[in-house]
Amino acid sequence: MFTVFAIFIALPWMVLSYLSRHRENVAKSVGDPAMNNRLTDIADRLERRLDAIETLLEHEVPGWKKGVDRRNA
Repeated sequence: MFTVFAIFIALPWMVLSYLSRHRENVAKSVGDPAMNNRLTDIADRLERRLDAIETLLEHEVPGWKKGVDRRNA
């Protein structure tokens, strides 16, 4: 009885489950161009914001970046 269950139910279920997960992973690795574009836009906006913050800091605290560079070295 167990052998019949293992051969006709468990084994096909395991194979089909593996194939399903493999197909999902392949689909994810190809990527979504729309999502890639959105993420690129977000990264560009964050970079512009960071540049603006650095400019403001440079006006408020001249030489602030030199202190940061020394701590990271």
